[in-house]
Amino acid sequence: MADIISIRTGAEPAGRLSAGRLRLVAFTAIAAFMIAGPAAEQIFGVQTPWLRSWTMFSAIGLGVIDASFEIRQPDGVLIPLDRFEMLGAPRDGGLKRIESREELASVVKRLCTVAGQGADIRVRARLGTRNGWQIIHTDAENACAG
Repeated sequence: MADIISIRTGAEPAGRLSAGRLRLVAFTAIAAFMIAGPAAEQIFGVQTPWLRSWTMFSAIGLGVIDASFEIRQPDGVLIPLDRFEMLGAPRDGGLKRIESREELASVVKRLCTVAGQGADIRVRARLGTRNGWQIIHTDAENACAG
């Protein structure tokens, strides 16, 4: 009795793609399309409705105020002021995020009260907007004066 051994070469007829190669081509095309959208706008400045641009964050941080505080020492040197430490507030509490100009004004008022009469506190603050940071307070003047 003779054994018949069938050797399959896996060759496809000329001009046809195997299912595996077809999936690879489809995956490569989709990946290229996903990369081309952000790259076209961010690297080459091309804006087209055919390639989707990419924005990492579109709403996070909008309306939030980024503020830093400094206090003038008697010798005239400005040093950073830690609002949490000065006000005895927890770092993960309500003072962590300042979300309005009114809140910022309240924090500044509290800092000035704690610092005492004649304190010179400088505030730099900016508001997160869709068009970038909008300066709402500069350190040009004493926030406690007036």
